[in-house]
Amino acid sequence: MSDAPSASAINSTISSDTGAANPISQLRREMGFWDVLLFNIATVLGPRWIAAAAHNGTSSISLWVLAAVLFFVPSAMVINELSSRFPSEGGLYVWSKEAFGDFHGFIAGWSYWIYTIFYFPGLLLASAAMSGYTVGAGGASLAQNRTFLLIGSMILLLIAVGLNIIGLNIGKWLQNAGGVSTYLPLLILTGIARFYGFITAR
Repeated sequence: MSDAPSASAINSTISSDTGAANPISQLRREMGFWDVLLFNIATVLGPRWIAAAAHNGTSSISLWVLAAVLFFVPSAMVINELSSRFPSEGGLYVWSKEAFGDFHGFIAGWSYWIYTIFYFPGLLLASAAMSGYTVGAGGASLAQNRTFLLIGSMILLLIAVGLNIIGLNIGKWLQNAGGVSTYLPLLILTGIARFYGFITAR
């Protein structure tokens, strides 16, 4: 018997070495369709728009349904498709660069970076301020307390960064929880209102 390795063994070794050297092949697709959809809900929609919707009347319901059907669901599908077609790290930057070139990739990445600088601090401050109301009427003053807002924002930032350092498979659950908790209180209030209306109508 010959001790020379077979051609299939050599090809298997080469392919495994190539896969180990290629970082793209090592990336795992951690976010699925529902993760992206909940991410959109957590970052775009929120209870703060309920007052405006109530002022506009029942027509707001049809507009929200159209927004979900024509924007949120399609955008989640597009992001999943682009992530599969261009599995490199970089998101919008990589997608724009691969499709249109380096300049468009730079503009997309730079615009998203600038947007995040203004968006994320506002989100942290709003979350810290709203958390003050969870302790009751006495917590309303905390929403105007700069020290509380600063410390609360930093704690929330550290939690978000820590979860994403651990891994996207863990960090994604933070945004999923945010997406669910955004509308869970609204569903509870809607249920209470319907129950109250049913009781008073009897």
